[in-house]
Amino acid sequence: MSVGYRAASALEAGRLGLETALGLTPTGLVEQPRFFSGMVARPDVTAAAMLAVADVAGARYFDAGLAKRVANADPVVTASGDRLRFESFSLCNGVHARLDLLADGIEVGQIAHGTTNVDINQPLRTALAGVGPAELLHLDVGTDGLAVSTPEQTHTERPVDLPDRWVRGFAEVPVLTSRMTQRAELPGMVAARWLATLPRAAPGPSYHLVPSPGGLRQSLRPAPGSVHLAGAARLAATARVARFATRLRIYAGTDGVGDLASAWAFDLPGATLTLVLSPEIYRGFSGEGGLLTALAAASAGDAASRLLEHLAWEPLIDRAALASATGLSPADLEAGIAYLAASGKVGYDLLAQSWFHRELPWDTARAEGDNPRLRAARQLVASGALTATAEGWTVRSEDSRHFVTGDPIGCTCLWWAKYSGSRGPCKHVLATRLLEL
Repeated sequence: MSVGYRAASALEAGRLGLETALGLTPTGLVEQPRFFSGMVARPDVTAAAMLAVADVAGARYFDAGLAKRVANADPVVTASGDRLRFESFSLCNGVHARLDLLADGIEVGQIAHGTTNVDINQPLRTALAGVGPAELLHLDVGTDGLAVSTPEQTHTERPVDLPDRWVRGFAEVPVLTSRMTQRAELPGMVAARWLATLPRAAPGPSYHLVPSPGGLRQSLRPAPGSVHLAGAARLAATARVARFATRLRIYAGTDGVGDLASAWAFDLPGATLTLVLSPEIYRGFSGEGGLLTALAAASAGDAASRLLEHLAWEPLIDRAALASATGLSPADLEAGIAYLAASGKVGYDLLAQSWFHRELPWDTARAEGDNPRLRAARQLVASGALTATAEGWTVRSEDSRHFVTGDPIGCTCLWWAKYSGSRGPCKHVLATRLLEL
């Protein structure tokens, strides 16, 4: 997806004007609408947290050549009526950062609704780095861009587009986080001390961490209740806010023990900062495949269309209200949400344990276009490559024959041997699901 800017960034008369793209609001597409204009309650906290999100956007924790294709990337901002959400992905797509600037983090101002992506350039970073607790910090998101009142001067920064890979990341991260549970909680000072001990050179070592009375204890192997921290340096951006943190909550997946994704949520004065880390340093979120099974449902597209009609601009999505309004079954509701997630239109608030609306353009082709395994599975079904057996299914694929079992589910292909379903089903398993649905 490409969302262009209307003009370049510039600072005039002490106001750093950061241009945004066209904005989507509850009333439709509006050219440069105003989402928020006001003063923040804790300028130093807000500035540091915005820098943390920007740090992630500019970081590469694992180099698979992507950095040459994504030279720069900037946060997406969503105004949800009661908060501003700033989100970014690392250049390697393996770290997702989200800053929630909450209502009590706003001193003066009204938060409206809308989503856009913004250009946090180096001059703005310099300006934010100099913000202290005694300064007044004014944010204006909307009609004339994101303006930040600072005493600094700057120059014009070139506009950049929202990387298409981010949209695929927006699709996968909520699936992972919706399956997480809290594993540990640390007081702010304890968390800050622990973070200070972590290596800073990327990507850093990986640990299995076990909650203990004194904080977190390293383990040589996974254990029940442990958290896998894949690449300790991928938490480096949180150093910006560690001194402000009142609490750190740590989450991980519930699919057993081992190398699972993790989330690190910092409570700040008037805000929260959450980093989600992929299961391994070399794994980007865009290839996790968490949506595949739900997207395979024949009803997913129709369910998504019905949900879209009722997807109000509320801070959090009321699933019960949506089910009542649409008449969708729980399974169809899940499939519809997954279909919307494929375009980045919904995210998941881990702390509230609820989905939220993020208004990005809805492309019905993304469900197939961004999921080649789903396309390949449909081709297998269409070509008659599946044969039912007493134990499961035989699947002819190219010059090979694979066997899919149903209980426990598995496949004899190399993909399943490597990932065992941890990155979604292989195309052979997915093809059998298509026939069974």
